Amino acid sequence: MVLTTLGFILFVAFVIAQFQDCDIIINPIKGVMLGALYNDEEFEEETEHTVQVLIFVISFSFIWITTDGLNK
Repeated sequence: MVLTTLGFILFVAFVIAQFQDCDIIINPIKGVMLGALYNDEEFEEETEHTVQVLIFVISFSFIWITTDGLNK
């Protein structure tokens, strides 16, 4: 069930990345992890969004920037 949920999150993230100006970073990790996280960091004129999906030893990171609610 957990792998199905993470797989679905990963699929949705790849679909969204097609419509956003998004960087995709795929990294190996040391150890074993399962999970997903969302983070946004606000700067003066823009917001950087990060979505990470971790499946065992691989991390998929999706990073994009928005300004004033509009895509940059």
